[in-house]
Amino acid sequence: MRSNMMLLMAAAIWGLGFVAQRLGMDHMGPFTFNGLRFLLGALSLLPLLWWLKSRQPVAVAGDYRQLLTGGVLAGLVLFCAASLQQVGLLYTTAAKAGFITGLYIILVPVIGLALRHKTGANTWVGALIAMAGLYYLSVTEEFTIGYGDLLQVIGALFWAIHLLVLDHYSNRVAPIRLAGVQFVVCGLLSLGTAFVIETPTLGGAMAGWQALLYAGLVSVGIGYTLQVV
Repeated sequence: MRSNMMLLMAAAIWGLGFVAQRLGMDHMGPFTFNGLRFLLGALSLLPLLWWLKSRQPVAVAGDYRQLLTGGVLAGLVLFCAASLQQVGLLYTTAAKAGFITGLYIILVPVIGLALRHKTGANTWVGALIAMAGLYYLSVTEEFTIGYGDLLQVIGALFWAIHLLVLDHYSNRVAPIRLAGVQFVVCGLLSLGTAFVIETPTLGGAMAGWQALLYAGLVSVGIGYTLQVV
């Protein structure tokens, strides 16, 4: 029940986060926004990592290798998923983006079958009910698959892969450390891309500080960490 409540809280945080992500791009490009919010999320974990350091056993070399492998892999997939989602928000509404991203709840058990994961009937029934609810909440009669919607569909596949990567590594390494590494990898890749194809400015970041604060500290720092835990 505690795990389910953590995931429910993460879902609520991310749902509100779509609005912040859309508003943030009034002042900066999608890669600039993602770079800053994921690095801000990583910074928000530093006090927790410091607090846990004195209470957890010293990791051996093998643990660090597995942490880096899992964190880099999760960060790469997270970068692809978050980039597609954020760029897609330029061409579609937050409601549509939320609905289409939710497709990953079906994709996760489907991909899981290929990995020989056991999936019970309750999971399939719950996923179908959730899909029906998302449809009636978010889709109107004018629903069409535009460019932004297509990016969100591709992004949903990467969100599903990301969740399966976390599922593989989260019980092998310290989950908070895994979250921190993936945030840094995703943030650096996003910011690097921003400097190549966008023009990041301090003024833009300051103008969108409210959206960045929510998306960085709450959506990333709290939401994604709850997911890993």
